Amino acid sequence: MNRIHLIAAAAALVAAGTASALTPTEIAAARTAGTLKEVRIAGASALRLSVAAYMKEVCDTNTMHVIWNSNSEGTNHRAYACNLGVVQGSFAVGTPVLVYKRDQGGSGQGVNPIATIADQTHMRVVDDATCTTINGGGVVGNGSPAVPSYICTGTDTTGIKSDAGISDVEPRLLQDAQNLPAGTLALSTTQLNALDVAPLAQALFGVTVNKKAYVALQKAQGILPLNATAEEIAAADVPADQATWTAADIAKIPSLPETWVRAALTGQLLGGAPNATAKKGWNLVIPTTVDANVLTKTLNICRRTEGSGTQATSNTYFGNVGCSVRSGVQWNPLGVNGSSGNETTTSATVTSAPVLVQEGTSAGQVENCVGNDANTAVGGVDNTAYAVGYLGREANPKRAGGDLGYRYVKLDGRAPVRDVGKAGGYPIVFEATMQWNKNLIAVGTEKELFLKALRAGFGSPNGLAAVDSDTQQGVMSPPATYAGAYVDLVGNAALFGSRVARQNGDSCAALRIIK
Repeated sequence: MNRIHLIAAAAALVAAGTASALTPTEIAAARTAGTLKEVRIAGASALRLSVAAYMKEVCDTNTMHVIWNSNSEGTNHRAYACNLGVVQGSFAVGTPVLVYKRDQGGSGQGVNPIATIADQTHMRVVDDATCTTINGGGVVGNGSPAVPSYICTGTDTTGIKSDAGISDVEPRLLQDAQNLPAGTLALSTTQLNALDVAPLAQALFGVTVNKKAYVALQKAQGILPLNATAEEIAAADVPADQATWTAADIAKIPSLPETWVRAALTGQLLGGAPNATAKKGWNLVIPTTVDANVLTKTLNICRRTEGSGTQATSNTYFGNVGCSVRSGVQWNPLGVNGSSGNETTTSATVTSAPVLVQEGTSAGQVENCVGNDANTAVGGVDNTAYAVGYLGREANPKRAGGDLGYRYVKLDGRAPVRDVGKAGGYPIVFEATMQWNKNLIAVGTEKELFLKALRAGFGSPNGLAAVDSDTQQGVMSPPATYAGAYVDLVGNAALFGSRVARQNGDSCAALRIIK
């Protein structure tokens, strides 16, 4: 579309009261007319589905389009285009907005580049051949904001700054050497102080295993008989809709000892062949009566790269990283064979490595690794491998009618579900933050007001109640977001209000009941 046509389209858009859906063509027109508000956010891929759900809450969904950078689970870049359905800051109802969410690189990309005002790569949404329709190109309407209507494969970097960042933990904790990507300098106190930081929401994180290991653990723990049929295995699975889980469903979830998970993630287990004689791997949780070949099973670990807030929560919870002086001790598994960001290690490597660590730059890559991707560490033609991973609990492996091939497990019998977590019964709970650089986003500007509205609404009980049920098991409202005692809560506050917290801005502090 040429410039004259763009201007004409923009005029028509304004004349119609911005009632039409924001396709890439209309985005380009609104951009030319100067009416489009573009906001770029980076970091915290663990909350990518919650961001999508919150945008659905504030958008007029009859005008809303979801845009991904690729059709492979949208693992790196997503964007949400709509006319606002509610006031957000100084943006009125009907304002055309395009909110970009960069997931690639995780929480580290939501902190250090924000503090240094560095250029960052974001998806490019324009009206040209780089943007094509998918799934019919329809609006979200009453559907899922996790289903794309457009794929825009282009990206921009030079001169592109993120307006705000999200991190699964406070910016300070991401400056620890084990949480920084290679070659990244830790921020100075001055740089950290330039950030406007505040809590966004509480997030649960969970230990995952692939379905093969899940069923083996169920058999080991008497949830399934040793000779379970396919029908019995299906009946012992959790429902796809997490909002409908009952106590009986949760009782079917197997458990891993926290000490075993900590040993795996800190390099204390030796895995399978050629170290099978050491007998210190999967055999500690799965007996030979369940799997006669358990001693030869590789310890496949699927996790995030350095710079990920998800990985920082794992490092903090299981290894005390950033919370004590360790004289340079590295709590990483030994014998790392997977390369950073590589999710395509071959099955040939799996059969020869006792411990195989696969690192992904986004939550989607970890899902692919621990689940059913035949090209990853847990794949192989016979589908006999076991894998353990760590993900933000908002991810649902059975979302949108599919099955990504992994499941969450309990930790020492404690279920990774919201109702247990908000009452203080599940320990891996951390408070995500949103931050922006006060030298880039000036106080009182329309962009600051929009970001403040987003940050305030995102983690409130009403905000979380509006999100997709797929994400609701993994997010809770911090105690400061609601008034009154926890035991007296009603409505959305009773559903999402958390009574636990760590000390403000300190993920190293113990989780405590405070309401």
